[in-house]
Amino acid sequence: MISRLRTAGPTSSGAEWPGGCYARCCPGGPGPIPAYRMVRKDQALGRWLTGVADDKKAGLIPAGWFDAWADATWATDPEGGKMDPPVLRAPNGVVIDGVEFFGAGKAYYDPAGITVPTLLIHAEWDKDTPPYMAQTLFPLLTNSPGKRYVALAEGTHSIIMEKNRLELFKAVQAFLDEAAGP
Repeated sequence: MISRLRTAGPTSSGAEWPGGCYARCCPGGPGPIPAYRMVRKDQALGRWLTGVADDKKAGLIPAGWFDAWADATWATDPEGGKMDPPVLRAPNGVVIDGVEFFGAGKAYYDPAGITVPTLLIHAEWDKDTPPYMAQTLFPLLTNSPGKRYVALAEGTHSIIMEKNRLELFKAVQAFLDEAAGP
């Protein structure tokens, strides 16, 4: 039995897919979407910091964390590592889903079908899932008891690896503790 549910991704309002991801993932323009997008480490860092104020970038990610994450992540793709420069071959399934569902005005699921407590968290500088996505989803969770929306300051889509990660952990723990009861 599911007592907790974590969903990721938008329900559709028919709006343009956020952040220009299609253009970033498929720079050749309209047409078939390739199986992978080739991502260099410098591109990953640039994307991570998109939307972050220049005076906040240096302190956002703890020293050494990006390199440790990138090294471990790129090590999972030995084929991409053979390329010059080395790349991570990131699967484009999420891009295809975005185009075929969100971009076409089709929902992935019916939010009213969620019948468990649900926590939506958004970080201030998250360009992958803009605030309107959670704000649109929240009132559609009509059968979710104890639904909660939390906005966190000074974080991106990768807040779990950033300076304000403890705020994320606190919000999740509070939600879990509340649902567990006394």
